[in-house]
Amino acid sequence: MVITGSVILIRPGSSNAVLGQLKKYPSVTFHVQSEPGTELIVNFEAEGFEELENLCEEIKDSTPDIIDITHVYLNFEEEIEKPKT
Repeated sequence: MVITGSVILIRPGSSNAVLGQLKKYPSVTFHVQSEPGTELIVNFEAEGFEELENLCEEIKDSTPDIIDITHVYLNFEEEIEKPKT
């Protein structure tokens, strides 16, 4: 699993439209918007790096007000098997 802390750069005045689009993706968690409203801080969750990149491309392609998506940190985790009882 890949978990990111990411910044989505958006066009001024478009935060409501972009946030509306992001709600369609359960693997995206919105946290905060910058004071000027041109950056959104989010987490992405994906099974792997390729899925993460595909998700970001899909979001950018479907939301013209997004200028870019930048990952600030990436956390890679392996799924831990639950003990059998």
